[in-house]
Amino acid sequence: MKKKLFTILLSVSLLFSLTGCAKEEPAKEPVKEAQTQENTETEETRTFTDSVGRTVTIPKELKKIAPSGPVAQLVLYTATPDLLCGLAREFPETAEGYIDDSYYSLPVFGQFYGKNANLNMEALVAASPELVIDIGEPKENIGEELDSLSEQLGIPVVFIEATLPTMESAYTKLGELLGNTKECEELAAYCKELLEDTSKKAASIPEDEKKTIYLASGNEGLNTNASGSIHGDIVEQIGAVNAARVDAASTGGGSEVSLEQIFLWNPDIVLADTKELYEKLLNDPAWQDLEAVKNNQVYQIPDIPYSYINNPPSVNRFIGIPWLGNIVYPEVYTEDIRKEVTEFYQLFYHIELTEEQLDEIL
Repeated sequence: MKKKLFTILLSVSLLFSLTGCAKEEPAKEPVKEAQTQENTETEETRTFTDSVGRTVTIPKELKKIAPSGPVAQLVLYTATPDLLCGLAREFPETAEGYIDDSYYSLPVFGQFYGKNANLNMEALVAASPELVIDIGEPKENIGEELDSLSEQLGIPVVFIEATLPTMESAYTKLGELLGNTKECEELAAYCKELLEDTSKKAASIPEDEKKTIYLASGNEGLNTNASGSIHGDIVEQIGAVNAARVDAASTGGGSEVSLEQIFLWNPDIVLADTKELYEKLLNDPAWQDLEAVKNNQVYQIPDIPYSYINNPPSVNRFIGIPWLGNIVYPEVYTEDIRKEVTEFYQLFYHIELTEEQLDEIL
């Protein structure tokens, strides 16, 4: 009986011993493999926290990036054009001769946001970007939407806030993201200095001396970027008043108004967004009794290579600040506008302007 009991105990002991060995041995390999994978990821990638607090894993060194829309496209062109592997929108006709020809051959894959949203995901993926960058004003649920886009593309997507007052920090953050800190710091410094100077000048203008401005667009001039619209905010930035006090449209097309309403607003200055509209306002009998027309206070907004005032609502508007200030308050904004334009185009558009080009632009 004792011998039988001893045999049973010995068998149980051996069984537990073998089972213990079987559990320990495989556990060593997965740990080792996990550590190796983690080290590889650390060497090849890094994390970036975007403007809505999303922490995104991206390549340590970026070689190809794609814009999610026209605002991002323009900002990225100013900061690091060599990394662009495609476009959200073709460059406008007005950009010919002012944007390097080599960028016209890049594939166009559409935009993710806006009334003209037409993103072709297959074309975007085919361009092989390592990162998609969305730049502009924050939108509701943007974090979730960009997460979804990233999942569909299989490509990381980040957002950088860039409005008129936040453009400085946008370039600073972009420098952190792209690794070209020096170039982006220079662009950020320009934006900061210009806005600080403009704020002082705008504050010096008495309330009862502020001029009203109507931003005319559309074939008949009856569309406008109203007060509160991101597309028209440089009007208030220079210390003027947007004449259009209606609900601001969410797109660059603007809000529709009537000619009767414009006469009631009676703006001091009218800005036309195209040459055709400018000529119409000067010659159409329906507009001739407007005080701004009678006083020769109608101006065409420069649009080479992009509008100085609104579309797209990107960094192109910064040169619109001294241009518009010169027109509205010449005694306050006393800069040499040709000199300002030359400096801006060199810094942001990477082009040395000729006198002939300056004449064409202004």
